[in-house]
Amino acid sequence: MTARLSAQGLTLRYQARVISRDLSLSIPDGAFTAIVGPNACGKSTLLRALTRLLPAEAGQVVLDGKDIHALPSREVARRLGLLPQSPAAPDGITVADLVARGRFPHQSFLRQWSPEDALAVEQAMSATGIADLAGRAVADLSGGQRQRVWIAMVLAQDTPILLLDEPTTYLDIVHQVDLLDLLARLNGQGRTVVAVLHELNLAFRFAGHVIAMRDGAVVARGAPEDIVTEDLIARVFDLDALVMPDPLTGRPMVIPRGPRASFGAG
Repeated sequence: MTARLSAQGLTLRYQARVISRDLSLSIPDGAFTAIVGPNACGKSTLLRALTRLLPAEAGQVVLDGKDIHALPSREVARRLGLLPQSPAAPDGITVADLVARGRFPHQSFLRQWSPEDALAVEQAMSATGIADLAGRAVADLSGGQRQRVWIAMVLAQDTPILLLDEPTTYLDIVHQVDLLDLLARLNGQGRTVVAVLHELNLAFRFAGHVIAMRDGAVVARGAPEDIVTEDLIARVFDLDALVMPDPLTGRPMVIPRGPRASFGAG
């Protein structure tokens, strides 16, 4: 696979704490990539760096052959769509107005709101099941509803690369599966999708490429059926688990036995 988006020798830090050092990886173009790992292992930090929200102390992020920080902001926003953790909506904004903000990168002084923009917003709200919420205030919605509104805004941005940081947060199991199925369909239509996910079995079912992280480093990457083993789950998550084929897909399914601290007990 080719890679439009890659990280080369990144050192990433928050204030005095170094999160990752000399981190290099490529995001396979046209793939659905799931980034997995324990809490505070650097998943979200990596995603922020890939979208230039977090400048690297060393190294660079390359988008379409150029340092991402050398590209104009509007141009980056036409190529990368990002759903961060816990986004905040302006006071009083309606669902339709927030989703419409996804069209901002496609507008300019000479190109204002168009039928193409309206169609993109309509399709994004329909795809995420929020069309009936269009006139409601975002602040009045449940956590799950708000999450789907933010996802719709990113979809309306209509970028070839989508990056989502824990997009299934606040969603019940039905909407988690619906969302991941939607992302898989978008990927099937040619979009590159990258998502930080915590539900391992859903990640391995829907994503064709997995990046497993621990302590700011990539432990393994590749197709889930090639890299997901009981040893990997133990090394990454400190979890004693059985790994077996998913009866529906044949992909790896993780069944926890207990924390790794119990190894050898009894």
